[in-house]
Amino acid sequence: MPSIEIACVGLERDRTPPPTSFDIAYEVCLTSHRVPSRFQRDFDATAGTMYHLGNPGQNGARSGAFTAYELLSDECLDQDPIIFLEFGQSHVQSLKALLPWLLESSPAGRLMFTSDYQFGPDAPAWFGPITLGEFWNLHDCHQLRVNALYSMVRS
Repeated sequence: MPSIEIACVGLERDRTPPPTSFDIAYEVCLTSHRVPSRFQRDFDATAGTMYHLGNPGQNGARSGAFTAYELLSDECLDQDPIIFLEFGQSHVQSLKALLPWLLESSPAGRLMFTSDYQFGPDAPAWFGPITLGEFWNLHDCHQLRVNALYSMVRS
């Protein structure tokens, strides 16, 4: 199952995110729920708060694996194998509110947006730094990769 985790770099206190159409678990430590994680070394190299995005109704518990399968578009899920990451329209507005809130919450002005999916490309990829606008352009053009870490910065 796919996981989507966002590290809010430098935020070292509990900060409740705004309401979303999906569930979010978060804790003040950068530990992936994905084991093994393709990006845990990147998380270990910094400090902050981790936000795990989950399917609606997964309950915002602070531990346990969150899966984000229901956040993805049908077009994304119809790929074999899944290469690009695209969110379903029912969740895009929530993400468009959450990501700027996270960037503003980050004392470093930086996020690490990761996706990890067992049925995606074997080799992980690292991109950035990119702005929110660039992130959404990649998303809308089907260029946002699965099994990737995007370093996002304030513009």
